[in-house]
Amino acid sequence: MLAKIRRSWLVEEGTGEQVLRNPRHDYTRRLIASLPVPDPVEQAKRREVARALR
Repeated sequence: MLAKIRRSWLVEEGTGEQVLRNPRHDYTRRLIASLPVPDPVEQAKRREVARALR
């Protein structure tokens, strides 16, 4: 079970796979988009997603 808390509020709850594959909250989406990946093309895509979510 994975739970994401932001400012004392539970914003996401589920198994790790559920939360990572289908995040429901914008904060969780921004966190996932900010994770570094070794592939520069994939990293560029994630940066674009992160910019769009701001």
